[in-house]
Amino acid sequence: MVSLLRKLMIVPLLLLAGLATAQQVDIEVDRNELARGETLTLTIRVYEQRQGVQLDLTPLTDNFDVLGTRTSSQIRSVNGSVESWTDYVVTLFPLTEGELEIPSLNINSVQTDPIAINVVNQGPRSNQASDELFLEIEVNKESVYVQEQLLFTVRLFYTINGIRNPQFTEPEMPDTVVELIGSPNQYEELIDGVRYGVYEKRYVIFPQRSGPLEIPDILFRGEVTDGSSNFVFRNLNTRRVTAFIDGITIDVKERPASAQSVNWLPASRVSLSEDWSRSLDDLQIGDSVVRTITMSAEGLDGAVLPPLTEENIAGMNTYPDPPEIDRSFVDGSIVGTRIESTTLVATAAGELEIPQVTVPWWNVDSDQMESSIIPATRINIASVAGEVPSEQAVASTENLEDLLARAPVVDQAMIDAQAEAEVIQVDASWMNYLIAAAFAIVLFSIYRLAIVPRSEEISAWYTGLKRSVTEHYDPANNETVAYRNLQAACRSGDEIRIRNSLITWCGHLIRDRKVRSMEDILQQGQITALHEPASALQDKLFNQQSSVRFSASELLDTVNGLRKTNKLRQRQQARDDRFDLPPLYKS
Repeated sequence: MVSLLRKLMIVPLLLLAGLATAQQVDIEVDRNELARGETLTLTIRVYEQRQGVQLDLTPLTDNFDVLGTRTSSQIRSVNGSVESWTDYVVTLFPLTEGELEIPSLNINSVQTDPIAINVVNQGPRSNQASDELFLEIEVNKESVYVQEQLLFTVRLFYTINGIRNPQFTEPEMPDTVVELIGSPNQYEELIDGVRYGVYEKRYVIFPQRSGPLEIPDILFRGEVTDGSSNFVFRNLNTRRVTAFIDGITIDVKERPASAQSVNWLPASRVSLSEDWSRSLDDLQIGDSVVRTITMSAEGLDGAVLPPLTEENIAGMNTYPDPPEIDRSFVDGSIVGTRIESTTLVATAAGELEIPQVTVPWWNVDSDQMESSIIPATRINIASVAGEVPSEQAVASTENLEDLLARAPVVDQAMIDAQAEAEVIQVDASWMNYLIAAAFAIVLFSIYRLAIVPRSEEISAWYTGLKRSVTEHYDPANNETVAYRNLQAACRSGDEIRIRNSLITWCGHLIRDRKVRSMEDILQQGQITALHEPASALQDKLFNQQSSVRFSASELLDTVNGLRKTNKLRQRQQARDDRFDLPPLYKS
């Protein structure tokens, strides 16, 4: 009898195993050849699916950008035979051109076959009509000197309504400094009678070595809504739009031979100006004056401008202040500024000379070496007759020990006048008691007139404040508190406390589903990194014979990585929301 029961129990297991092994997975693409800038649709069909499938699309990210996924399920009956399947539709954007491959994917223990894709370059294009969406790039020069500024502009022209989350690839190049000029500009432009919205990003590029500078291809990706969203029912139906344009190559010239022995400053204009804090006609020994020199360069950052003032000037002590370095953008061009202020103190009488300031620079417009100059300044320093010279002048003419040994000079008339002054002392201790009594009366009046009649309101306000503070610092409502509790639990080594703290913290990371147990964590595909330590923790708690090793420190390292990634994603989303393109309709 027992043997018969065992056989009957084995039969359903064999049937389930047969169904699992019979599960079929098909994979296909809408085309095997596409142009650069277009998107590709990958369809994964899973037959006889009875529960959700967690797709690991990580292998696709080497050659493609996963723009979005959607699912659809169908069931049909043919001659009494029922067939069902679920389609996972993935939109892919090729990152490069040439022969690419969609690698083999592991889906429900089924290994799919790789698919070859050919991406060809057919010039600037998008996955929309060319008159609805296209890119344009512009540079101010076809060749520049090394370290000279190159102005680079990317423009997106569009007539499509409601473009959201615009993303452009950044022009990143080795041995090059690239800076975004301000925030992206948005405006409208009329082209051949059609009104386009324009989204413009401007960059300044400083190549740091000579030779060809290859500015990479620019790719644009965004979303388009169907225009039916409203404040009551939020419509999330969107479609992806893309655009592409080829990069360009700029010739970067070497530093000219005639400029090898001086500071290399390739600019359109360099100016010097000088300012004094007071007149130089009546300076005496010991007087101080502040000299301010301002250097401005069109086409250079202020950080690369050289020092200007002399450290040693005969007959004067110099006390320089830290330089003020700044930059701004004027008409799309960078303008660097360096301001140096120095306090000069005269230590000798007679005619002194402040040397000339000369800054050689290379004029990129006329292609020749020039110099900006502040001429030398001559100053007549007068001596102070009948008075003790300043500390700097005395130190240069007399012995300091002799000066300190001299008896101090005392003004006897001043001492006598001070001795004759009358000092009136008044006992004002009663004033302190009066002030204390008045303060006590005011406090009592406030208590009787303001606090007592509103005691119930104040009590309710305090209770509400206490409740709001308690709720704010509740781990279920505060991600930071939940994370700190998880840290403390990992340090304590208490597995039950770690499990409860992990569930609470994951509730903040997973927004689209309520996390009540470890099973909810293990079913989430967006936090697959937690699956292994979470499973090990479960085995540690409920399977005393398990040989699986659980490490609280490794779990905490994984949580730290997920937490950092989530914060970066939130900041990126905030930036995307900030620069959402406004809707624009065809006129």
